[in-house]
Formats: sequence, C-alpha cells, structure tokens
Amino acid sequence: MFGRNFNKLLNELTNSDPFFGNLNNFEKKTYKSDDGLITFSYITNVKGNLDKTDELFLLKQKLEIAVEEQKFEEAVELRDKIKSLGESKEKISSLKKELEECIKTQNFERAIELRDEINSLK
Repeated sequence: MFGRNFNKLLNELTNSDPFFGNLNNFEKKTYKSDDGLITFSYITNVKGNLDKTDELFLLKQKLEIAVEEQKFEEAVELRDKIKSLGESKEKISSLKKELEECIKTQNFERAIELRDEINSLK
C-alpha cells in the first residue's frame, strides 16, 4: 500500500515521536495471508522488549486475523494466551508495587523473591 512512501512515513513518525528513541529497536515487517489476499506492513520492536500492553495488543490483532481466516484452532490458543496475559498483568502490577515497598524499607530478601516471581510471570 505505501511502497516507497512507507519508509518516508516511518522516518517522519520516528523523528517526531520520542517513543521510537532508538531506531535500531524497530523494523518494518510484512504479513501476508496464506491465500495472498491480505497483506499489511507494520513497525515492530525487534529487541523483544515489549511490555505486556504491546504484547496483548499484538495477540488481539492475531486473534482477529485468525477468526477472519477461520483458523479456529489458532483462535482458541490466542484467546487463552490473551486471558492468561491479562491475569498475569494484574498479578505483575501488584507484585511491582510490593517490590517498590520492599526496596524502600530495604527488605532485600523479599525483594529478591518478588523480582524472581515477576520475571517468571513475564
């Protein structure tokens, strides 16, 4: 759709939005459906440092595509991942608050436990 204009649009966007900070973290990717009827390009974080909100958004997009293409087995897996991620997100948020409190009170033993639990949920 954008062709050569996509790179120009990407440059304009990344120069004006501080979210994109380091361009080395992002790249243009293109999705093409198996039947070739659907093609779209998007910008993605290639360093793997997506926060849970970004990951949730991407999973929801994939779910929509799977449903449109009637790939219901894939849709079931994506639905379950979305539900699990939502539950993990709430738990992580709660644990991060507790971790901050432990750091303030210098309870580093508990901070270690909380850090490890947070990392296991990611």
